[in-house]
Amino acid sequence: MIKVALIDDHPVVLEGLSSGLSHFPDIDVVGTATGSDEARSLIGAGGFDILVTDLNLPEPGDGLELIEYAAALDGDFKIMVLTYSDRPDDVFHANQAGACAYLIKDADLEEIADALAVVHKGGRPPLSPELESALWQKLKDSRPVNLPYGLSEREWSVLKLMAKGATNEEIAAQLFVSPRVVRRANTSLYRKLDARNRSEAIAKAVSEELFGPR
Repeated sequence: MIKVALIDDHPVVLEGLSSGLSHFPDIDVVGTATGSDEARSLIGAGGFDILVTDLNLPEPGDGLELIEYAAALDGDFKIMVLTYSDRPDDVFHANQAGACAYLIKDADLEEIADALAVVHKGGRPPLSPELESALWQKLKDSRPVNLPYGLSEREWSVLKLMAKGATNEEIAAQLFVSPRVVRRANTSLYRKLDARNRSEAIAKAVSEELFGPR
């Protein structure tokens, strides 16, 4: 059974979502909240596996601050965003704050239930193709145009996380992509770096100070 806590500033949306998810036998909505203060009390009480929150919450604070608060508790639960915002900035900041999944509210109940199941098993649902593309564009705009060895933005991000010791699954989770996408990026960056494997790719990147002076 997946125990879920729901947070949304619209009572009607909250009621509809709670009612809809109750039809799935493996999901139990154990608590709801409409504002930041109420949400903090709900989080503090615990007893849930996944916290699902909107980003748009009434003062004091907002959804991102609430995610940071919840993540800092280091509790035995995961955080998923369900919001109307499809802004790459919001996806990026939600991920940085501690969310492990990001869904747009135009998702139907079955998609939401599927995402909850993936998160509950320790996975991370991939972003929609449109949102993933927009997020990578944001990352591209914030980085140097000329990356070493002709690496793409995705390959560069994968290489940096790889050098920090992240596994393919961990890299996929941090970049909101599937492990298969990460494996494809690995193959491509190995070829560009003339490396046979992960160890050689990291060694070359470090020896040539691709990430900056040691």
